[in-house]
Amino acid sequence: MAQFTFTNNTYAGEALAGFMASTLLEADSVKRGLLTVINDVKSRKVILDVDDDVVLQNPSGLFTDQGTTAQQTESYLDPVVYEFMKQEQWDKLAQSWEAQALKPGAFMDYEGIVDLSDFMVQRYLTKIQIANERLYWLGKSATKEAAFTADFAGLLPTIAAASGVYKVDLGKSATSMAATAIDASGIVTVTSTASLRDGDVVTITGVTGSSKDTTNGATGINVQGQSYFIKVAGATTFKLVRNFNEVNTRKPATFTGTSTAATVSYINASNVLGVLAGIYAQLDPADRSQSDFNLQIPLHVGYAYAQAQADKAVNVLNAFTDPKKMDYLGLPLQLMNHWQANTILGARSSNLFLGVDLLGDASELSTVYMKPYTNDNVVRMKARMKAAVNYKFANELFYLSA
Repeated sequence: MAQFTFTNNTYAGEALAGFMASTLLEADSVKRGLLTVINDVKSRKVILDVDDDVVLQNPSGLFTDQGTTAQQTESYLDPVVYEFMKQEQWDKLAQSWEAQALKPGAFMDYEGIVDLSDFMVQRYLTKIQIANERLYWLGKSATKEAAFTADFAGLLPTIAAASGVYKVDLGKSATSMAATAIDASGIVTVTSTASLRDGDVVTITGVTGSSKDTTNGATGINVQGQSYFIKVAGATTFKLVRNFNEVNTRKPATFTGTSTAATVSYINASNVLGVLAGIYAQLDPADRSQSDFNLQIPLHVGYAYAQAQADKAVNVLNAFTDPKKMDYLGLPLQLMNHWQANTILGARSSNLFLGVDLLGDASELSTVYMKPYTNDNVVRMKARMKAAVNYKFANELFYLSA
């Protein structure tokens, strides 16, 4: 039976004034209009496209067709159905901290305290929305909350694997370096850490060895492809402090095994202006001139850009205190709360699609106290969602990653 557990319980019998929980980064890409939302997607939804060329011909008294063929193509939104289900028994908590709030009668020990019930429902809803945000962009494999069996690739992995997308990597000297060792405590050895700062986010690829990240369990996951906040340890070493995917839990990273070689890629204050300049030069003018075109960047790149602006502001009053505008040469930069590290996507919102049965499903949590129906003294909570993501035109997407 699911019950509250206590790490400490030192003031039993006194009703709490309120409830607190650790802070979370909100999920908001849909609110900002970065995706085109299609509602009422209960099964496969077909997105149609038709196009043709124009040929300017010699004048003729007789009609002569220009001889081209109009092309009609299709892409699809195939919704995946998944649910959240949680059962809780309140009596342990009610009889301790909330004893003063209980009504007379032993069965009342099982009734959920209204303030706590409301708080927990809102907490679960926020976490469901965050899980959906990760799922839409990163896919099931990078969303630790996703335990359903159906495949869900996510937009970024789908775009990364697609042919026709304009792709750029960070394999240049200004944005990557070779590592010669990763030890079991997460210490990485490189030639020099002069271009790195505490708090930078690095992505580890090309790993040779057995290094695994055990942050979320003893079995661990391969360090290959993972990203970390770092702390510079010396002239040639830095420590992997926290997995970037744990931005909301802030768990310290733990490791097992060692590696003898890897590639370390990064975007930080020392190179972000060069990265953005390179991206700007490579964007398709037809795309970047559209009003719904955005460069979507992870939070750490946004912070690096703000720092670089302050560093470059010579003799500018309040250069390190005023907020910095998040655009580059007129292009809006969208800070993405739940995103792949060291990854930048250039796309129109009209080219990225999210199919749902009803957008409000992610904010609807059904709660039932079971005693009147089954005589079980538990509260059950359930949410049900459908979602699918896809893009339409691969040749109108820009994708930079490690």
